[in-house]
Amino acid sequence: MNEKQEKLIKLLEDMFQLNQTDLDFGIYRIMNQKADEIKQFLQKDLIASIKNAFSVNSNDGLQKELNDLISTITNAGMNPEDSPKVKEIREKLSSSSNNESTENEIYSYLTNFFSRYYKDGDFVSLRRYKKDTYAIPYEGEEVKLHWANSDQYYIKTSEFFRDYTFKVENKTYHFKIVEADTEKNNNKASDDNERRFVLDYDYPIYEENGELFIRFEYKSTGKELQSKLNEKAIEVILKEQNALIENLKTLSPTEKNKTRTILEKHLIDYTSRNSFDYFIHKDLKGFLSRELDFFIKNEILYIDDILDISSSQIENTLNKVKTFKTIANKIIAFLSQIEEFQKKLWLKKKFVIDANYCITLDRIDEKYYEEILNNDKQLKEWKALFDVEVKNIEDLKKEKFLVLDTKFFNIDFKNKLLSEFDDIDGECDGVLVNSDNFGALNLFQERYKEQIKMIYIDPPYNTDASEIIYKNGYKQSSWITLMYNRILLAKNLLNQTSILSCAIDDFELKELMAISDDIFGKENRLGLLSIEIKPSGRTNDNFMATSDEYYLFYSKDPMNTDINFFELTDNQTNQYSEEDDNGAFKWRDFLRTGGYSTPEERPNSFYPIYYDASSNEISLENKDGFVKILPVDSEGKYRVWRKTPPSFLEHVSKSEIKITQRKDGSFKVNLIDRIKSGTRPKSLWTGAKYDASSHGTKLLNNIIKDNPFSFPKSINAVKDILHVGTIENDGILMDFFAGSGTTGHATIKLNREDNGSRKYILVEMGNYFDSVTKPRIQKTIYSDNWKDGKPQDKDGISQMFKYFRLESYEDCLNNLAFKNTNRGLFDDNVKEDYLLNYMLDYETNESLLNIDAFKTPFDYKLKIATSSAGETVETNVDLVETFNYLIGLKVKTRVMNKGFLVIQGENLKEEKILIIWRNGQSNDELNSFFEKMDWTVYDREFATIYVNGDNNLANLKKDEEHFKVKLIEEEFKARMFGE
Repeated sequence: MNEKQEKLIKLLEDMFQLNQTDLDFGIYRIMNQKADEIKQFLQKDLIASIKNAFSVNSNDGLQKELNDLISTITNAGMNPEDSPKVKEIREKLSSSSNNESTENEIYSYLTNFFSRYYKDGDFVSLRRYKKDTYAIPYEGEEVKLHWANSDQYYIKTSEFFRDYTFKVENKTYHFKIVEADTEKNNNKASDDNERRFVLDYDYPIYEENGELFIRFEYKSTGKELQSKLNEKAIEVILKEQNALIENLKTLSPTEKNKTRTILEKHLIDYTSRNSFDYFIHKDLKGFLSRELDFFIKNEILYIDDILDISSSQIENTLNKVKTFKTIANKIIAFLSQIEEFQKKLWLKKKFVIDANYCITLDRIDEKYYEEILNNDKQLKEWKALFDVEVKNIEDLKKEKFLVLDTKFFNIDFKNKLLSEFDDIDGECDGVLVNSDNFGALNLFQERYKEQIKMIYIDPPYNTDASEIIYKNGYKQSSWITLMYNRILLAKNLLNQTSILSCAIDDFELKELMAISDDIFGKENRLGLLSIEIKPSGRTNDNFMATSDEYYLFYSKDPMNTDINFFELTDNQTNQYSEEDDNGAFKWRDFLRTGGYSTPEERPNSFYPIYYDASSNEISLENKDGFVKILPVDSEGKYRVWRKTPPSFLEHVSKSEIKITQRKDGSFKVNLIDRIKSGTRPKSLWTGAKYDASSHGTKLLNNIIKDNPFSFPKSINAVKDILHVGTIENDGILMDFFAGSGTTGHATIKLNREDNGSRKYILVEMGNYFDSVTKPRIQKTIYSDNWKDGKPQDKDGISQMFKYFRLESYEDCLNNLAFKNTNRGLFDDNVKEDYLLNYMLDYETNESLLNIDAFKTPFDYKLKIATSSAGETVETNVDLVETFNYLIGLKVKTRVMNKGFLVIQGENLKEEKILIIWRNGQSNDELNSFFEKMDWTVYDREFATIYVNGDNNLANLKKDEEHFKVKLIEEEFKARMFGE
């Protein structure tokens, strides 16, 4: 293999992750299982394909020339084998013209093409225009929004804590993590509690079976840089007395670091993986294919110079192009298979894990109190959370707002308790989800489509104080990608009257506004609010105007969006000086000016009004003697009226329209403006109640001792923002950057104040979900006032909320397993096609969803990552809860009956749904149970009946394509993978 070949193969091995053979997690583990096959393809089959393709393409012209010449000579009655020209062409064909230099040119083209888009495990869509100049996809828009990662999904990964292994001089070395706990899913630790890789100085190395193990801890270190910790570790390790240490002193220099040792090289690789994130391209095949055509046109064919090239040169170049494109398409197919496979796993709806409920005792029948009293774990949590000691039944009866957590009880108790509720989802006040927010939003698409009244989020602002570490240097582009993909999903959950509000500071305000304008439309931006969160200003900034933050508001339809008002001031109230039987009012100009006031923008509100001054009659019909009045402003420009014709006539019927004549003879149309319950929110909010240090940090410190959040939002700021979007004091409020849980706390506080029925959904990926977010909600339910972690009253509120974890993307990767496939049945062409296009998807599909395990659905297990680094535990997956979300079920009842779990509810179309989960019972047992429950598929009680496992229940066709009784497994798979 020559230098050009080796350079190409090295690049391809990097692109296919084959340089990470010692890593046994995620996509690395998947690729490593197929490493031998991939290396065989790259090092042998691909090289052979290039030689063969070049031979075929370069000989096509010669073969045609030979065939034509033989035909001509034969037709002339001569023997073609006597022709010197025939002999010359035959010699060229036998020797083949694919000389080494031309072949190497193909390798160089391939290397140059693929290397320009690949960097550190990702493909970045740098669309080439010409050398060092890039183009963006533009389709004639007035304004185009684009960023480097705009066609990718942004993935924050779990830390790479599996043992890292490398070899030096045929000796094996391991970096091993001991006693490491970390946040799940790479959620950034709080500023004062950052974790780093630290050498275990008490016991740094040991040798076992001739291999050296170097021990590290992953723990809190304050703000000490990882690079400094690495330097200390290297110094200590190299001084250790062990013969294997000498190899680690071998130099592995770089241009910047001439004295870098092999130990330093590997240690930097290992520790840096902690902060790595990565991207999944949304359409890698499409992108690379388009770029390939551009590359061929501009860097191989040189179309601009074609007039100066001879026909033989053109033919030679076309042969190179055919070869290059043939091989490049094979590589693109393989790369795209890997990328599409990762995209499939990312977009797959994730399994629900550990679903439980927290319920105040006032909602639990006293017949359960004896069992509750005997649960020591529950009693200990009540003491820890609420400082309450429960000793007897009477104590339970007095403490109606203690929050019971079903996680402390067995499944039988949980099933019995939930069976007491006639409308579980309706009576549930909140949902808390420990998950990456993309995964949660993706799972919620069916259940909460157009159901959310208001979304409020407070994402990381990308500043030094709340920065996410980004891998590829595109700090801003990565942040925009993270936000764009999540807001795009969230939009589907809003209806026409809903509002999305996002908190941001000035560092990313422009970018957030740009992507939100792109998603919602600039015309659907409701406004920008500024809140003074810290009157003294942020101390870590050296700029002006650092005392406030911003809140962007969007809706799908501003004209129909409900905005809740605040109380009127005395001055505002005094403006409504007139009064009739319906209350105080003032007259308002019926002519609309300002925004959305032209006939082009609101054609339905542009129409003539007819008026008879003598009779004071007002009409939309032109009658004799009536004056025609059009909506024209003082400058003579056409405008629109404030109401459409039907609404105008309604106001006329109520005598709420008045027309007066001005001195110049023109007419003014006025409309009664009745006194409102309040005033629109202002664009600037100030005052001590919005000070986050007083009403955010201090408040949370009093609720949660050892609170890790340095600057949570003011409860009053969040409460007022939620108030703006909940005019009816009900509806579902969502926060998918929940953090410490301020949004849930504010929702409960609002409901306390106005007896509202707002519900909350909180999504948080951090490990403080269990130590801050959920406990804060539990405590807020029990009491409204806290100090030093103890309740100051027992002013509780009746509540029930559900909480659960979701399978993470890394969990999904770590549960993949390959099934054996007999490749011996394939011919060479099929074998290559299978390897390039289908292998990953086909061989892993059973591990993604084990249909056979649905026979006993309550025992379905996955390996789920724990808080300990690298550790996974066989964990029960809640197929029942997962399926409810997949089909968008509003759960009414959940009852375990004779071994069958029966779920009843309705979908968003308000169709009644019945789900029967059996745990190994036969079809005869199912039929008997079905009959005893007095159900039949022939009545109209249920629109759809779902049952797990093949069954012989009678069935009906709902329409030409759909049956009434459906298999859970089939529906589960289709919904999970979007099929």
